[in-house]
Amino acid sequence: MRLFVSEGAPGNLPVLAAAGRARGRAELLISTVGPEECMVPFLTRPKVPVLQLDSGNYLFSTSSICRYFFLLSGWEQDDITNQWLEWEATELQRSW
Repeated sequence: MRLFVSEGAPGNLPVLAAAGRARGRAELLISTVGPEECMVPFLTRPKVPVLQLDSGNYLFSTSSICRYFFLLSGWEQDDITNQWLEWEATELQRSW
């Protein structure tokens, strides 16, 4: 897997924290790219963070990337985890 992040992108922090929980469960390469680089070929605008899976598929939602890392780590997601991920996506991200 390959995780693309960009300096100063607001979604980096939760994704990197979730990736830390999954450390050792899968090989992960973290690459820093410019904010204008388009990492997902079918998106019309640049978007980071992006997780490219070994299958070639992309996850480009901060919440979905976090959930994927939680699954890898074996951490059972509960309602509180989902609530905070939704808050981050709808309230915190909107403020940037």
